[in-house]
Amino acid sequence: MQIEYAAKSHVGLVRSVNQDGYAVHMDLSPHKAVVLADGMGGHRAGEVASQLAIDVIGGELHAMAGESPEDIVLRAIREANRVVYERAHDPDAEGLAGMGTTVVLTLFDDREVWVGHIGDSRAYLIDRTVIRQLTDDHSLVNELRKSGQLTEEETRLHPGRNVLTRALGMEPQVEVDIARFPWSAGAILLLCSDGLSNMVSEQEILQTMQSGDTPLQGRLESLIEAALARGGPDNITVVAVEYLSPGERGDEN
Repeated sequence: MQIEYAAKSHVGLVRSVNQDGYAVHMDLSPHKAVVLADGMGGHRAGEVASQLAIDVIGGELHAMAGESPEDIVLRAIREANRVVYERAHDPDAEGLAGMGTTVVLTLFDDREVWVGHIGDSRAYLIDRTVIRQLTDDHSLVNELRKSGQLTEEETRLHPGRNVLTRALGMEPQVEVDIARFPWSAGAILLLCSDGLSNMVSEQEILQTMQSGDTPLQGRLESLIEAALARGGPDNITVVAVEYLSPGERGDEN
């Protein structure tokens, strides 16, 4: 399996702290992994929550390598939830009360992608001319959209678009959405925080990522630039894994 991966994170044009975080785990076998988190909380609490979740999940991924993908995803995210929740409720952890984070975790091999998520950070699968959102936002505006009260465009502009209905670390236990999808050579797995998805449409993401003549890192930088050109009000993070066709240049993993 030949893959190429790239990542880019930007604080945006309004925030002073980047509360997004990500990690790429290409040293795992038989499944590689990518995780992205978008923290929330006052001062630096959101940054603490997202990094803590990423660190805990990374440890669990390595400890559980070889187990079933569904078990790995579920247990890794649940353990991250437990740790973040306990840290947020530690009376000695000044300034961390109420912190939480989104998380999207993907495991993949040469045939399938497993996705677990909480919150509104997204995973997309881009296969030639089609882009498919693999996650379902746990947000107020998404609930309103699904009930017919908002259009797709209205959800991107709604003042309550950052209100989550589910987040990691907010409750002692949390429900984790897990799904499995096939993929093959030529496809791109893309994870992003809402700093991108709120500012750049799916069609624009698809068109940018289809620019095969542009290096993968350059395509991600173009997406970040598009979000910044529209005000960049939030942190913006995007990670992509491109499943190369035989003979294409990339990292052999």
